[in-house]
Amino acid sequence: MNVQGKLEDSLKEHILCGGKFTKLYPIDEAHKELVQTRIAALSPNECVAAETYPLLLSDEQLSAQKSGKIDLVSVEKNDDGIGAVFSSVFKMRVREEIDFNDLAEFENLRESFDEIIGLKFKPVQLFHVVWMPHFRPQLEIRADCPRGIKEADIHSIHSVLKAMIIDLGLANIDQSINLFPAVKGFYEDKRDGLVSEITFSTVTSAIKHEKMLRRGVVMVDQREEAYHLAGKDALDEDIRVFKITVEWPKVEDSFNFCPSLSLAASGPSGAEGNRDPRISGVLIENCFRAIDYEFVIDRLGIQARLAPEE
Repeated sequence: MNVQGKLEDSLKEHILCGGKFTKLYPIDEAHKELVQTRIAALSPNECVAAETYPLLLSDEQLSAQKSGKIDLVSVEKNDDGIGAVFSSVFKMRVREEIDFNDLAEFENLRESFDEIIGLKFKPVQLFHVVWMPHFRPQLEIRADCPRGIKEADIHSIHSVLKAMIIDLGLANIDQSINLFPAVKGFYEDKRDGLVSEITFSTVTSAIKHEKMLRRGVVMVDQREEAYHLAGKDALDEDIRVFKITVEWPKVEDSFNFCPSLSLAASGPSGAEGNRDPRISGVLIENCFRAIDYEFVIDRLGIQARLAPEE
């Protein structure tokens, strides 16, 4: 067995599906194969990120990279589809506590503050994927979404990737699919996963945020939690959920897996308060394998009414 080859394949699989904020763009079924052909014809850029792929850049290489620049580093194919993998360097804002002993010349600060926090910008390498599935008529832009990155930065990365798709001639895409219908779908379908977190508005003009805490491997579904049900029963009208996190915990070969998705609108209603809000993308996490990601995105498609339920 080629252990190094197996590890490299696993790393590539994780790059394709681990921790992504995904936006879906409709593609005519007749053009899907053409988009795949165009992706397959791409060649990686001549850059250090392409040379080291699928390994991460070293700290020295990272510090030498221009922040914000996006390079095509690979084209990946598997049984699910084909995609172009892009690498970028992003400066994450990191908070660190500063030891008073490191600021001996500022001894007076001890009298004014209990602790001092410093901010610094740490370069991190991100892998983004433009993916055309074999079995779904939606082009996916999967932007890497590490913990701590701001929502505005993720949407900015998506805008750059969308422009690159058009410039490279891969597809003429416009607006991403509105995924808000899936919020109601997941909330009402108690057979589909476990809901661990919801935010909703009530007829009494309240905004409620409810989250279930995991105790060991057992977690109660927020849809079935006693306090939540009692609160709903006290209202004359139904609640309006606009944020939801769904998990699918499972055990395979003594390993615990828990792929999840989060959908979040900015509020319970859209423009001028007279229509549904818009959700342009979905955060898909805890997918260590492609099979986990594919399962989650398929469930999303069903609840968003993008695909018929089998």
